[in-house]
Amino acid sequence: MPRNKIIPPTPACFVIHLQVKEPDVNYAGHVGNERYPLFAQEARLAFLKSLGCTELKFGAYGIILAETHIEYLTELFIDESIEVHLSITAPTRVAFECYCQVKTNREGKFVIAANIRSNMVCFDYKERKVKSIPEEIKSLLLSAAQIN
Repeated sequence: MPRNKIIPPTPACFVIHLQVKEPDVNYAGHVGNERYPLFAQEARLAFLKSLGCTELKFGAYGIILAETHIEYLTELFIDESIEVHLSITAPTRVAFECYCQVKTNREGKFVIAANIRSNMVCFDYKERKVKSIPEEIKSLLLSAAQIN
C-alpha cells in the first residue's frame, strides 16, 4: 500500500516539551495512536496562546479542526521526553495547515516518532459558519511562519 509522506515546512515556528505519561501508553507498552492528535493539540494551543489567541478567540472568530493525517514512524514509551515541533503554511482566505513533528532524543540523536498535518479553518461558532481569517491574524501567522 502506498504511503503518504507528510513533510512539515521548515523551520518550525514553535516547540513544546512534553513527557510521555502512563495514560499515554496502551496495552502494547507504547504510546497509543490516539494520543498523537492530543500532543498536536497541546502544541497548537500553546502556539496560539503565544500569539494571544485561542481556538475560540481567533480574532473575531475561532478556528476548528477540519482534517488530520498522521504518519507514524516509531514507537514512544513511558517517561520519554518528547518535543513537538510546530510549523504552519501560509494561510489561505479561510484556513492554514498546521504541522507537528513529534521527536524524542535517543542516544544523543533526535528520532522522529510521528508527523501530523492538520487543516485548521476559521470558524464562527455563533453562526456555525466558515469565515475569512481576520487580516490581523493572517499577519500574525505569516510572521510566526517566517513567510514573506
